[in-house]
Amino acid sequence: MFLFSKKSLLFLVLFMAILRGEAQDSLRMSLDDAVNYAMKNSNSIKNTQTGVRDAELLIKENLATGLPQVNGELGYNYFYLVPKVIFPDFFTPAVTGILSGNNVKNSATNEVIKLQAPGAGSKTSFQQKNTLSAGITASQLIYSGSYNVALKASRLARQLANVQLTAKQAEVRNQVMDAYLPGLLITESLKTLDKNIENLEKLLKEVKATYKAGFVEQLDVDRLELSLANLQSERDNIDRQQGLVLNALKMVIGYPMDKGLELMDNINSLMIPAPNEDLVGQIDFSKRAEYAVLNTVEQLNGLNVELQKATAYPTIAGFASFAENLQTDNFFSKPVSSLPTGVVGFSAKINIWDSNIRKTKVERAKIALEQLKYQKSDFERAVTLQVLNARIAYTNAQRRLESQKKNEALAERIHTTTQTKYKNGIGSSLEITTAEQQLYQSQQNVRQAQFDLLSAQKGLQKALGK
Repeated sequence: MFLFSKKSLLFLVLFMAILRGEAQDSLRMSLDDAVNYAMKNSNSIKNTQTGVRDAELLIKENLATGLPQVNGELGYNYFYLVPKVIFPDFFTPAVTGILSGNNVKNSATNEVIKLQAPGAGSKTSFQQKNTLSAGITASQLIYSGSYNVALKASRLARQLANVQLTAKQAEVRNQVMDAYLPGLLITESLKTLDKNIENLEKLLKEVKATYKAGFVEQLDVDRLELSLANLQSERDNIDRQQGLVLNALKMVIGYPMDKGLELMDNINSLMIPAPNEDLVGQIDFSKRAEYAVLNTVEQLNGLNVELQKATAYPTIAGFASFAENLQTDNFFSKPVSSLPTGVVGFSAKINIWDSNIRKTKVERAKIALEQLKYQKSDFERAVTLQVLNARIAYTNAQRRLESQKKNEALAERIHTTTQTKYKNGIGSSLEITTAEQQLYQSQQNVRQAQFDLLSAQKGLQKALGK
């Protein structure tokens, strides 16, 4: 029975937690896992997704321009120098007439008020020192030819953002495949080297024993040791390359660079023959995300033609407003004058003559639409060429793999025969070394042929938009 102190238990718990953390820092991913991880974590996809959200907001923004708009206004003025006006002498006759008639008395004191007409050039002010105004205005777009076209264009902009996101996802998916496959080639190469190193170590051990018995020369031992050293050196070199390849994959999928990553798939599990329709079927351009982008841009260019034409139509808007204006020399004493105002109406605006600016814009929009049609035609031709070349590359890769597998089987027979002859004393160590090198080279050729076939298969799927 083991007894642990509290400190020992605490240390054990922390140590196990560290081990669990290290285990969690490394993930094993299949090709599908890597693609799904990239779809969620790739910054380029996230950046394109922000464009989709921006397109959604653009629709709301354009829609809001045709909905009721309500604005409030509040203003205050203090005239520390009150503006005055100079009156001509047309008041004097009127006041003189009043003075020549009945006397004007104060109703409270019954005292006679003496009136005096202002003389010529006297200054008088109609402005109070304090002015406070508040108002509200509501407006509504009644008709605009450009408004409806702008709404259609904003919806198409959202559609364009979505197809651009699809195109970006396809691009990232292809990048993940291009980064994942070299890792598989390196993994398979390491397995092959480990197997060859293990076999050569066994043979070297037997030859050393035979050398001690005096049946072989030191030269035989040296040749095998040199071959083993070369294989081990090659393995170390490929092992270092694996780190570089995995770092490139981490970069593509958005994986933390300081965490471990292992590849789950192998070359054989991914080598599924391409269906016959991929090799001889008709090319469907609509499956290419780039083609959807071109179609959407073509529709936008068509709407641009309509938009330029719509500028010739009138724009009609209605409005209603109410305002309250308060004026006084002192807000804390009376009187305070209230001057409310209200108005409703509409406005119509139409272009009469613009020196052919609108006509020129319409023609330019038509030219842009025509240019895009040429771009679509070129894209279709380029995709056709890409598919044809991909089909040829896939067929060639298949045949090369079949040929390399035959060579590998032949090299294995030669290697086995050479070892048998050497053990029976009728062969030389030079023959073994040569057979070992040929077998290793043929194995590497098969791995490279498998990688080329996988790359050709992915290239065909990319060309077909799958």
